[in-house]
Amino acid sequence: MLREIAKNTRSKTGSSSLMAEDSMDDGAKIAIRVDIDEEKGTAVVDFTGSSYEVHGNCNAPRAVTLSALIYCLRCMVGHDVPLNQGCLKPVTTIIPKGSILDPSENAAVVGGNVLTSQRIVDVIFKAFGTCSASQ
Repeated sequence: MLREIAKNTRSKTGSSSLMAEDSMDDGAKIAIRVDIDEEKGTAVVDFTGSSYEVHGNCNAPRAVTLSALIYCLRCMVGHDVPLNQGCLKPVTTIIPKGSILDPSENAAVVGGNVLTSQRIVDVIFKAFGTCSASQ
């Protein structure tokens, strides 16, 4: 799966190292760096640089962040891929603890399940130079 994404990405962008960032309405930043090894079929997805958890309810639990990543990877592959944790087996994911993408256990997260997860998707697709059909 990642070999296919890497090949398509490199032919489109000329690089296997991608970066993007965007922010939530309150200014909280979501940052991503993706380094793909086409030969090994692996990737490192690093969300370092994303904002610390926020006082409001737009924090996203780690599982929501990973779900957004799986969704994006499956969208970028030209065939059906089973929806399971195996999608992330070749991916090393770095999500800073205490960030808006992996908040502490006492942080409010209800808005992160929708609002923040959609912004995570936006940032991932931005890094890959992909946009939705409506854009």
